[in-house]
Amino acid sequence: MSRRHQGPPALFWWLLERTLPPTLRSEALLGDLHEEYLVRARRGRWVAGIWYARESVGVVIRFIWRERTRRGVGESTVGNVIERMGINLRYSLRRLARSPVFTGVAIASLGIGIGANTAMFSLVNAVIIRDLPFTDPETLVDVYIAEEGFSHGTLSYPDYEDLVEASEGLFSGVSGSMLTMLQTDLDGAVETLPAESVTGNYFALVGVLPATGRLFTDEDHVAPGAHPVVVLGHGYWQRRFAGDPGVVGAELRLSGRPFTIIGVAPESYPGNLRGIVPDVFVPIMMYDELQGSGTSTLEARGNQSLFAKARLVSGATFAQAETVVDRLTQALRDEHPRDWQSTKAFVLVPTADVIMNPMVDRFLVPAAGMIMAVVGLVLLIACANLASFLLARAADRRKEIAVRLAMGARRRTLVGQLMTETMLLSLLGGLVGVAIAAESLRILVEADLALPLPITLDLSLDTTVLAFSVLVTSAAGILFGLAPAIQSTTPDVAPTLRDESAGGGRARGTVLRNLLVSGQMAVSVVLLVAAGLFLRSLQASSKVDAGFGDRPTGVLQVLTPAGRYSEEESLEFYRQLEERIAQLPGVEAVGRAGNLHLNQLSTQTARVNVDGIDPPPGRDFHSVDRAAIDEGFLDAAGIPLLEGRNIALSDDAESEPVAVVNETFARRFFPGGVALGGTVRINDTETRVVGVSRDTKVRRLGEDPRPFVYVSMRQNPDPFSFVLARTSGDAGALALEMFSTARSMDPEIMIFESTTVERHLSIMLVAREMGAAVVTGFAVLALLLASLGLYGVVSFAVSRRVHEVGIRLSLGAEAGSVVWMLTSGGLRLVLLGGVVGLLLAAGLSQLLSRLLYGVPPMDPLTFVAVPLVLGSVAVLASWIPARRASRIDPVTALRAEYGRHSATGPRARRVSYLRGSLPRAHYARHSYLDPPPPELPVGSSVPREP
Repeated sequence: MSRRHQGPPALFWWLLERTLPPTLRSEALLGDLHEEYLVRARRGRWVAGIWYARESVGVVIRFIWRERTRRGVGESTVGNVIERMGINLRYSLRRLARSPVFTGVAIASLGIGIGANTAMFSLVNAVIIRDLPFTDPETLVDVYIAEEGFSHGTLSYPDYEDLVEASEGLFSGVSGSMLTMLQTDLDGAVETLPAESVTGNYFALVGVLPATGRLFTDEDHVAPGAHPVVVLGHGYWQRRFAGDPGVVGAELRLSGRPFTIIGVAPESYPGNLRGIVPDVFVPIMMYDELQGSGTSTLEARGNQSLFAKARLVSGATFAQAETVVDRLTQALRDEHPRDWQSTKAFVLVPTADVIMNPMVDRFLVPAAGMIMAVVGLVLLIACANLASFLLARAADRRKEIAVRLAMGARRRTLVGQLMTETMLLSLLGGLVGVAIAAESLRILVEADLALPLPITLDLSLDTTVLAFSVLVTSAAGILFGLAPAIQSTTPDVAPTLRDESAGGGRARGTVLRNLLVSGQMAVSVVLLVAAGLFLRSLQASSKVDAGFGDRPTGVLQVLTPAGRYSEEESLEFYRQLEERIAQLPGVEAVGRAGNLHLNQLSTQTARVNVDGIDPPPGRDFHSVDRAAIDEGFLDAAGIPLLEGRNIALSDDAESEPVAVVNETFARRFFPGGVALGGTVRINDTETRVVGVSRDTKVRRLGEDPRPFVYVSMRQNPDPFSFVLARTSGDAGALALEMFSTARSMDPEIMIFESTTVERHLSIMLVAREMGAAVVTGFAVLALLLASLGLYGVVSFAVSRRVHEVGIRLSLGAEAGSVVWMLTSGGLRLVLLGGVVGLLLAAGLSQLLSRLLYGVPPMDPLTFVAVPLVLGSVAVLASWIPARRASRIDPVTALRAEYGRHSATGPRARRVSYLRGSLPRAHYARHSYLDPPPPELPVGSSVPREP
């Protein structure tokens, strides 16, 4: 035994020599084990000895087991496949550990792409894909009312009662629900809660069972105000009562009245509308008392805020149901011609086809598809980076692969090893991506978005989302790892071993890498153009003049409950509240209105008739938006009066009904636009026009001018009001002071929101802001990933030309010319990708035109700025590695190139072979799978891995 084998435990060395046949006791086997032992012995001799003993025993056991297997059932056993997978996995781990920079960049790229896709899919899953826990959903239908402006609107409670009466024998049940906001003063803390007022059969119709206690029954749906009971939402039960089942039977004060808690809804049931999770459910028969509005919502046909759902009886068809509701529509038109015009009708939609509302779904599904397409492009760029990196590594390993093929290694073995490495990278990238997605979703859930209602979505990574992530991860590894694996195992062996630069498929690899980089650039251009258009559209939207609120203004939404306040007491409360607010520092004007422009939760309309102006076809009146205001509202809101006078304090119930109309109303209903002094019939009441105000936006920022009418609050009392206070100071601080002032006057007064006009207007931009933020964020990610891919390609090209750079510099070439030579190839790829991307973006912009506001699809600024940004980033990504290469010492470059080809000698050959081509102890454990490598001739060279 040679001295170089001294050191490892003698017993196990002897075991290897006595057990293995001479063909396996080669220099490669013993030398590799010994070399690994010496490396480990530096960190501890006992640890190294234990490792050597384990490896030696393992080799012997595997050899004996394999010999028995060969003599038995052959090599195609399951154990053989599992062992081969273990071999490839350990080999891949060793190779990735030896290239930490490559491994880190590849995992980060894939992690970003997979994380973005997982996060967005989780959002789409929560909003669109995940089904509500309904029993037999195929027999459920949603009932809507179609009328002018709304193809799928909600019902009034009298409409619901008519539907129930007319559908006996066809529907086994019809349920109804209305969204509302309630206040609770539990433990002295006043809190506003989202709630659903529901019919007695609401839960039973869809098959929902309680988490504890009981749910509503038909006995809770008998008479208005008869059953003050409440069912808690599961989330509110956990948050406020810590999930205590003993809460059943306890009291909960809602809107100042005690309610008895009878049960808790299950965790799986988030309410009737996706994203709006009620904290409490109350009987719909208690709706009027809880609202305290003084008017009966349960009797008003004009109050359409009820969502209806019905279940077909066994054997009934959807067509039969449509026939029944058509007959009901005609009967209601005959019975109630004022409320049921010829354009109004019931509409049925299968519940399984509804996500939120058919009108919303038409935009929701394409928007979700667009977002998934955007993040899919980001993942495509990340995967292209991975393929580009793998192709670069394959070019560096072409001699190693050629040597292994020449020595008899099977191609499928090599492909398996390379694919295992790629799949391992994908798996690690997928784990990082899931972590990124979880953190991104956490930030989204905790974000303070300006929304009209609290939105609650279950964005947990459930089995559907995780399955999607696994699918994406596997597809990324297989689709983008197979081509590099196949290409790297098909070199021209003889030319490659002679180190001919044209061999080994380098040209094919280079072309494929270049195409990947150009494709990345093209996709980046498309995403950047889309982001630019959305940002420009958002900018245009934010500059739209809403017509009010151009000065800092605080807003308080207040309701004086009719059960505690008479009409006169309500007017007196608001008068005193406005007086106290007017005395706050910095307040310049105070006023109130029954409804505020651009209110996303409700609109108020009036039936208007003007002599000489015919109503629309099929109707006998004009439907016009309206609001009841007091004398201070127009000044507080910053709406100038153009003609006539404002609503006055003297315009009370005893005086002539008066109104102020806007410019559009005057132009549309009065010849020549002269409305001042004219008479209009508003809800069948003759009303005198005393003033004309400037137009404002009413329902949407992007709408055309709409007619609007302001009536006197004292002539049209409304216990619910928006109190506005214009200030010279901080509107947010003023809103808090307004809240405290109202509470000091009545600790139990119902306050729904304390905000500012600026935040109220920002609600209109939430969808555009979120869309622009998402597309812009992913566009920036795509640009960074594409730039990283370009940097990698240029860096690889530079590393392959170090020897050439050294020669050029040694012959006197200037650094600038060398930099241009090295960067020109990368910039040509950018130019090609940019041109293709601009052509694709031009077509995409036409499809996005419906989503843009105030910006043409071919916006010149966007289509000029994007190439400039892309070009700047690309120049930087190409210039950095080229500049670094131009600064190397020519002598060092030449020596490095010479040294790469001068490693000779038996030990150098063995170490180079073992480190560059196979994992350590590979032949010690697995050389019986393939013939052992032959001894290389003295003086030959096998390159080590770069």
